[in-house]
Amino acid sequence: MSVIATAAEGIRRAEERVQRAAERLARLPLNAGDAPADVVDLSAETVALIEARNASAANAAVAQTGQELEQHLLDILG
Repeated sequence: MSVIATAAEGIRRAEERVQRAAERLARLPLNAGDAPADVVDLSAETVALIEARNASAANAAVAQTGQELEQHLLDILG
């Protein structure tokens, strides 16, 4: 598997984590009296969103570095 493909897979997984957190946050009640049976932990969802953001950024950096390394290799071989 190439570096770019691996990084793209990491970004896709981070997007899935954001989607799951967004779905859980969407279950929050609009009014305090409308509390659903399952309570959403805002701090846990915030941490999940931050982790997903960091994972996306790290994978984007891996993809960019991989692309730069491939270009340098081609320059050396060319």
